[in-house]
Amino acid sequence: MSSVLVGRLRPRLAFRQTTQTITRSLHASGVQLVGRSKRKVNFKAHAIKNRKEHAEIYDEQDRAYDMEHMGDWEYDDHHTYGHLLMDNIRDVRKYVRLMKFEHPTLAQHAKPFRPPPSTHVLRFESTVTVGDKVQAQDRKVVLRVKVSQLGLKGPELHKFLLLVGVRYNPETDEIKMSESREATSLLNKKRLADTLNVLIAEAKKKDDMFADVPLDFSYHKYKYKMPFPAEWLPKSN
Repeated sequence: MSSVLVGRLRPRLAFRQTTQTITRSLHASGVQLVGRSKRKVNFKAHAIKNRKEHAEIYDEQDRAYDMEHMGDWEYDDHHTYGHLLMDNIRDVRKYVRLMKFEHPTLAQHAKPFRPPPSTHVLRFESTVTVGDKVQAQDRKVVLRVKVSQLGLKGPELHKFLLLVGVRYNPETDEIKMSESREATSLLNKKRLADTLNVLIAEAKKKDDMFADVPLDFSYHKYKYKMPFPAEWLPKSN
């Protein structure tokens, strides 16, 4: 039995030894191709050297702004507030140059002011931050319009005032709406105009005019303005 096993294992052992010999010869030839000039890199020493060089650079930068290593002031430079003042002067000069050199080129595009016609009853208010990037408050748009200029009367006016709710000011007969959900002020302006059109169209529907619902202006706080006494005014000669 043992002789049978030895006979079967002998070819496998011979094949394994042949494979190991071929692998060693390939490895030896690869080393010869690379060459013996290949040196082993000491990564630890390289890291220590690199860290030391960076530390010297950082120390030099810190030393430049260190108060202890700073030299005496020889009155040859401005102090901090002086530099801030110079920055403000540079900004003023920048806009003065724009006014001097670009204003003549823009004057030819100027148009005379024409007051809006009576049909333009909507007033939009927005904020623009000059000299800086677009701020969050620049997106907000406020719409003001007098209800008497919308052409609503009777039941339509009653329903419209119910729809706008607390946005209506009974003292000035004006509604005020604001919008800031869109990305730009133009989109918010368009959204306000669409909302007003929807409210007017809904107020003109005859299906239910809510005539039995009374108007409640208790939310508005009237501000009483005391008249100035006439006897306190100086008498004209």
